[in-house]
Amino acid sequence: MLPQAAHSSRTPGDPAPRVLAVDAMRGLVILLMFLVNSAGNDPAFPSWFPHRGWNNGAMGLALADLVFPWFLFVVGVSVPLSMRSGRGARRSTLARLILAFKRALTIYLLGTLLWCATIANNPQTPITWRVILHWDILPLIALGYLLAVSLELLSRWSHLAFVAIVLTLKWTSLTLAPHPDTHTVLWEQSRSFDHVVKASLGWMGVLLTQGLPAAATCSLGALTSHALFHPDSPPRRAAHVIIAGLVLASLALLWHRSGNMPLSKDFFTSSYVLFSAGTGAATLAALWWVIDLRQFTRATPLRMVGMNAIALYLVAELLWKTVLMRWQVVTPDAGVSAAFVAAKAWLQHALGPFAGSWAVVISYLALYWALALALFRRNVFIRI
Repeated sequence: MLPQAAHSSRTPGDPAPRVLAVDAMRGLVILLMFLVNSAGNDPAFPSWFPHRGWNNGAMGLALADLVFPWFLFVVGVSVPLSMRSGRGARRSTLARLILAFKRALTIYLLGTLLWCATIANNPQTPITWRVILHWDILPLIALGYLLAVSLELLSRWSHLAFVAIVLTLKWTSLTLAPHPDTHTVLWEQSRSFDHVVKASLGWMGVLLTQGLPAAATCSLGALTSHALFHPDSPPRRAAHVIIAGLVLASLALLWHRSGNMPLSKDFFTSSYVLFSAGTGAATLAALWWVIDLRQFTRATPLRMVGMNAIALYLVAELLWKTVLMRWQVVTPDAGVSAAFVAAKAWLQHALGPFAGSWAVVISYLALYWALALALFRRNVFIRI
């Protein structure tokens, strides 16, 4: 069965039916974020849950390291769809750019709000005008979205050129550019060329070392969107994208194994971008085949989270920063701790360490899933 978007009865200019798999993947990513963030480094959870980070030089990645690039990837996937039948439909190029800039600015400033919540009441980091120059999750998403829209308006192939340039420059800077003090190439957390760029250029340095690879991940999502959502033999295209995604991820893994370009979220390496995009493409294509093409399921539990993804993320982050990790609550041993840590301690006291840890994480996920359900049932979809 072909998706409705491929039916010839739809007249030109009519909005295409919503691609359910995109909402489902966005929801999957948000739920994964809630899972790994609330699980943290608790030994009750698998060792492949928490961020690898620097990992004493071994680097690599775990489930938590896929959350952010997968969200960037889905942002990119949505751009061609939006330009054809969403925000950008029936608008001039200038109007599309202005609309994209306004949305990117809104997302960026919401990221600034979250950073203010993070550093509030900390005398070591007072809030000044420089707070708006802090790159974090939402500002990087804003940059990736704006660049993806700009490239989309030029040509779909401009995405490919942009990705090639960014990943080549990233590879060159990390493998060929020597550290100015030692005149040798260093893969060390605080003595790499990346660190030199960020330390010397500040806000602009983070944009170059983190922002551009993040935007390249969005562009790979846009390219996947063009390859996947086409009326020409959709089932075959889904299979092709799954295979291509797995091949890309495998090549990135081999690159990591060679030692030339380790998988690293901290460095946002070229191999990390390719692995994230490859696994993201394969996952999205599989969801599209199951949900939109074969209609085995509508994946409503995932979609209703994905349709309010950024709103749920904002609520969760604000509560985490201002309540769950700030309010002091009594623990079973008569001590005090942050609210979330205390809740885990009480559940572990009642159920045991393993069951208690899982109970608090499941409760955390259930809380936001229930919020998503309430919004979905009321047809409330907060567009940012």
